[in-house]
Amino acid sequence: MNKFAHGIVLVFFGVACLCIWGTFKLPAMVVHGEGLPGFTRLCMRVGPAVVISLAVLATAYCLWIWTRKGECRKSWVAFLATATSALVFVTLPSLVATFLALIDAINRLPIK
Repeated sequence: MNKFAHGIVLVFFGVACLCIWGTFKLPAMVVHGEGLPGFTRLCMRVGPAVVISLAVLATAYCLWIWTRKGECRKSWVAFLATATSALVFVTLPSLVATFLALIDAINRLPIK
């Protein structure tokens, strides 16, 4: 049951990483070729690599859990707490970067 719970957490973590990766791609879609704020450019460069490395690290941990013998079982609750906190720390800057690009694009609209 513990290995199954790790798998469920990993699947939801992977879907969340995919959604966060998409938020790093949104500013380029909102602002077409215009200058983006510096924090947004930084997040767009570094963010996808961070998200991919988090997903790879979580997958490697689950593979390690699944291939071990049953001598010392790690709780899936600790994995869930760690994965959730990592997602929060990556999601907040991605949302700020996306909103900065959106606000910048709105400020550049011509006044009628």
